[in-house]
Amino acid sequence: DQALASSSAIFRECAERGMHLSMVNLGGGFPTRYLKPVPGVENYGDAIYRGLVKHFGNHMPETIIEPGRGMVGNAGIIEAEVVLISKKSEEDDVRWVYLDIGKFGGLAETMDEAIRYPIRTLHDGAEMTPCVLAGPTCDSADVLYEKTPYLLPVTLEIGDKVLIEGTGAYTTTYSAVAFNGFPPLRSYII
Repeated sequence: DQALASSSAIFRECAERGMHLSMVNLGGGFPTRYLKPVPGVENYGDAIYRGLVKHFGNHMPETIIEPGRGMVGNAGIIEAEVVLISKKSEEDDVRWVYLDIGKFGGLAETMDEAIRYPIRTLHDGAEMTPCVLAGPTCDSADVLYEKTPYLLPVTLEIGDKVLIEGTGAYTTTYSAVAFNGFPPLRSYII
């Protein structure tokens, strides 16, 4: 609402100076569902429309909105493979699960655990325990989830495939080219 109020004030000030603006770019983008539900695009549309009516009345500007990951986020799935499972010590309860993809292979948005992607395995339904999830490189930053460990099946083994869902936005563009000798993320469009 504040952005539309500011835009309306700018429109009025420009009109007083003889400049007639006709369009507002609200930016973007809409969120996609990862582990928690998000409001539908209709909810955003209703709120935006109410804000436009409130601040612009009958002089509504052309409005553009960038859909962002809300349009494509759930269109992508990354198939990864478990390459190592270890513990830091015998007394440690938390497993470290290393995948063949990490931050530098396209999952950069796990930085600071900002995005928690849904992960599925063939062992879903088995007993789950917390794991630190990491990528394959020797870079100490290539840890996906450590502050909030990820629950994965205890039956998960080296060589098992995992599906990382909700990866349709930005993952291929974030994929580094041959970082530590790992090829960039391959994508297939169906």
